Amino acid sequence: MRQLEVRELGSTESGAWDALIANSAQGTIFHTSDWLVGNALLLDQPLILLGCYDSEELIGGCPLYLSRAYRLLRVASSKAVSTPYGGVVISDIGDTKQRTKEMRTHRIITAILEHISRQGLDYVDMVNAPGLEDIRAFTQQGWNPAVYYTYVLPTHDDPLKTASKDVRQNIRKARRLGITSDRRFDPDIFWDLLARTFAKQGKEPPITERHLRGIFDLIKAKGIGEMRVASMPSGEIAAAEVTLWDAKMAHSLFAAASPEHLSTGAASFLCYENVNSLKERSHRMLNLMAGNIPHLSAFISGFNPGLIPYYGAESPGLRYRILKRLRDGVYPSNHTQ
Repeated sequence: MRQLEVRELGSTESGAWDALIANSAQGTIFHTSDWLVGNALLLDQPLILLGCYDSEELIGGCPLYLSRAYRLLRVASSKAVSTPYGGVVISDIGDTKQRTKEMRTHRIITAILEHISRQGLDYVDMVNAPGLEDIRAFTQQGWNPAVYYTYVLPTHDDPLKTASKDVRQNIRKARRLGITSDRRFDPDIFWDLLARTFAKQGKEPPITERHLRGIFDLIKAKGIGEMRVASMPSGEIAAAEVTLWDAKMAHSLFAAASPEHLSTGAASFLCYENVNSLKERSHRMLNLMAGNIPHLSAFISGFNPGLIPYYGAESPGLRYRILKRLRDGVYPSNHTQ
């Protein structure tokens, strides 16, 4: 059996990378070169695309954003702001026996992890897409596993048929109040809602205005998503959602609601309208995200989606563990990595 080669792809090899993503069960919009490169530029972080080759054939890969933790440590992560997961992707080989698939997956992931271990990184955090169901290669290499959750809702049926009673009541309430929904791609509207939402909680938004506007520009330029709003009869915006899509499904990227209109049912109504809009565009499933945040899970689960696990793993080096222990000792309430 030939030894697999893992190397960093060059800037001229984005076509080969995107072909791999399109032919992988793990590949999502968040793995595409446009999304990865665009976000890296907005974050001012270096990006590397690792490719796993069998002879000259690209059969697997992994994107990593690089940064400096504590201004000292070399850190790599497959996730970033507006990129909930990335991780390993493996090319599809069609209908083969389970044992063959498992052995091939293990071989590719092991080759990638061994390459990463030789790069002198102090900490690596990899969150894989839901399409990667087997992370035994990670644990066998000594990585610490983690389980995350997302919600996926099929769009072929009317959500009202399966939604909870309170969701149906909220949608009917929004209609009685004259709330309407339409497509409106406007970063000013969304930033205003997001900033006010977090200001009420005494927090800063999880994304900067510059980054948000850059993401909107990328979505518009590449035609990979839309924004919908729910409006009061007065014209005031009550809620907004930004949705991305790839060939497999649509993905809820951002959502925000006006603090003054939380009781109107606008958020439930907008989610319902968004599902119907995606159905009209022939998107079969919507990844609603939000499975890891309790109060959002309580809202999303009212639409009766499927709960889907996805898996991550981390590899903390000695220097990282020492500095983190010291930092947590000085600031015991601060668990930020």
